[in-house]
Formats: sequence, structure tokens, C-alpha cells
Amino acid sequence: MQLANTPVLMLSTGYEPLYQTSWKRALTAIIGGRAEVIEVHDHLTIGTSSGPIPFPVKVRFITGIIIARIKRINVRAQLSRRNLFLRDHGSCQYCGMQVSLKTGTIDHVVPRSKGGLHTWENVVIACIPCNQKKGSRLISNTSMSLIKKPKSPALSDIAYRQII
Repeated sequence: MQLANTPVLMLSTGYEPLYQTSWKRALTAIIGGRAEVIEVHDHLTIGTSSGPIPFPVKVRFITGIIIARIKRINVRAQLSRRNLFLRDHGSCQYCGMQVSLKTGTIDHVVPRSKGGLHTWENVVIACIPCNQKKGSRLISNTSMSLIKKPKSPALSDIAYRQII
């Protein structure tokens, strides 16, 4: 069933992405008056006893807090293969080649054998040839260079990229 596999992006009152949820939970918030539909799916509908209703893709809370007004909210995205893939846009950070979630490898910029940590600032997505070429050496000891310096992404960036 396609409805069960289609996530709904929940937005704050200030339109910042908060999290993904099921269509059932989003519909509960809409019917309860806590949220409004911002965007609907082009083809999917939800069948009800009173007829089909458009399937929500983006829903915004009407009540609650505006995340943009909170100073220094310390919410970080969890470091995972999928989130790393989303942060690096699915491209090898050494040669730029597009990789899939399954074929991309996680490379530690400063290898763990040399004291590198498993943190956002030290891991990138790499294609298999580049990861093997670099091996457990430092970048300065190879002829390779990073396309962009790795950094910790905002949780909202990761949530937004999962939808598009």
C-alpha cells in the first residue's frame, strides 16, 4: 500500500521542518485543529466514508512554538549512513561521482587508526575506488582532496532532504 510508505513532513508555525510522520498522525493533528495542510500529493488520496480527501505531504502546526525564535536550539541530526548520504547529496566527497545509499562507503577523513573520531566533522561519503585509494592514510599523505569540508548538518536540513 503506497499510503503507508509515504511520509508527511511536519513544519513548525514558522515553516521550519520538524520531523516526518505517518499520514494518520498528520491527519489527526489537522482534524484536531492543531495543524493545517500546506501541500498535497498530486495523485494520492485518502478514502473516507464521505469521499476521497487529498493526501497531505507538508503540514504546518498552527499552534505551538516558532523554532526560529528559540536561541541556540541544540538539536543535532543523528549520525547514520542515510543522514550522511543526505548531507553529502549522494556524491563521493573526493571525486564527485554519484553513489547510491548501498554502494557509497563511509570514509573517516582522519582514520580511526590514527585517532580520528566517528563524528560529523570527520566522516564523508566516498565511492569504493576513492575509499580504497585513500585507505588508512591522512589526506595530506595522498594526492586526494575533499570537495567540501565535512560539518554537522542542521536537523531541519536532513528532514527536508528526506522529503524531496
